[in-house]
Amino acid sequence: MTAEGRIGLLLPSWAKREALRSGSSVQLKAAQNEPPPLQKVREADVQALKLRGEQVATCIFCDNELTEGTKPEHILLNALGGRKTTRRVDCSMCNGKFGSTIDNEVGKQVAVLRNMLQLDSGTGGEPTMLRKIQSGGDVINLMNDGTPELVAKPFSIRKLENGGFELLITTKSVEEIEPYVPHIAAQLRCTEEQVFQILKSTTGSYVERRPETVHHALGFGGPIAVRSAAKSALVLWATLTGSDEVKLPQYDDVRRFITDGDEAFNLTRAHLDSRYLPEATELVRRFGKFFNLIYVRSNESGRVVAHFTLYNVISWHIVLAETGGTPNARIALVSNPLEPAEWSDTIADEVEIDFAWLDSPDYTDELKRARERLEGALRHHVETQRERELSRIIDAVFTKRGIVGEHELFKDPRLWQEIIAEIGHRFALHALGLPYVETVSGEEIAARLRAVRDKGA
Repeated sequence: MTAEGRIGLLLPSWAKREALRSGSSVQLKAAQNEPPPLQKVREADVQALKLRGEQVATCIFCDNELTEGTKPEHILLNALGGRKTTRRVDCSMCNGKFGSTIDNEVGKQVAVLRNMLQLDSGTGGEPTMLRKIQSGGDVINLMNDGTPELVAKPFSIRKLENGGFELLITTKSVEEIEPYVPHIAAQLRCTEEQVFQILKSTTGSYVERRPETVHHALGFGGPIAVRSAAKSALVLWATLTGSDEVKLPQYDDVRRFITDGDEAFNLTRAHLDSRYLPEATELVRRFGKFFNLIYVRSNESGRVVAHFTLYNVISWHIVLAETGGTPNARIALVSNPLEPAEWSDTIADEVEIDFAWLDSPDYTDELKRARERLEGALRHHVETQRERELSRIIDAVFTKRGIVGEHELFKDPRLWQEIIAEIGHRFALHALGLPYVETVSGEEIAARLRAVRDKGA
């Protein structure tokens, strides 16, 4: 298997079933730091530099000039939590082209993991929302914060044979019904006050239930995504050796692979690697269990190899130059996607990985080790989501009883026992995958909706 191979994984059903947060419904009848650039040049100064015979830095991919206005390139992708940027290597045009093609492919491949593990981008962007996911008989959206939200019409009206009608409303709370009252009135051809009377005469059910099993097939790699990994490694190497070096003929093959794709390069000079990093324990201690790492090193003959590790799950070995690069040099960039502010571009001086190890990839275990590490990520998801769900239930129970202050005291011991009992009951139902149902009287529904309307008046 070459770097063209992909890891196809079906998430264990228990992981998703356990981890998805409850959906609620009401139903009637639910530090960026960049080292100082070698040369910051304003657009207006470019011609002056040329007239004086001074060299202007140019893009390693197309020879466009680099200026102070050049768009910063995230060396480790922003989508992966990368914060280190440079304006000294590639131009804004190439940066934009890569962002919409090879880098975008990586972003799409990690979207599910980012949502599950709640991984912000390097610039603080929220994880991607996952839309229209099948969950048993329901369709849900997994919101940016990982919360499942039922995809359903807020209300529907069905005419009955006897001339009457059936009104079904599905919202996350009673209060969320209020904006739809005018629309319900319009469809029923009645006044809003008559809608209130209809609601007052019925009974509602607050139903809180966990979504059913959700399956995702995860695929990492493929020639397009590996081109992005090679680009990140080459740009990082250029910050050490200078852009002029990586424009030399010995780097022509990798630059062509990055810009245009090259099947021969992908088959012979890019390979999957499922081994455990020799310094993984230290990296986990300092940068979290899902660290990203780019490590580039050369030997005495100038053979330059890169090792790109994604979320400490799977890695790729990429040969940037067969020979003729700067000899006996190394540079690395590591980051903690759980805490993007934790990263280092001096890690190669602190954690040395032997060149011989870097240049001997192995995936003969049929990616068993990578699967084990991915299962660890799923367990982390389960544990953190369980804690979030318990916190949500606690907040809901306290709010229901009008206790909204974080340190608000209450003296009635019976109230305390009621709160503890309800929290335990609701969380037990959640753990067992059973719905929590609470009947809401029509009087209460109407009163709560009028309170919302009066507050907004």
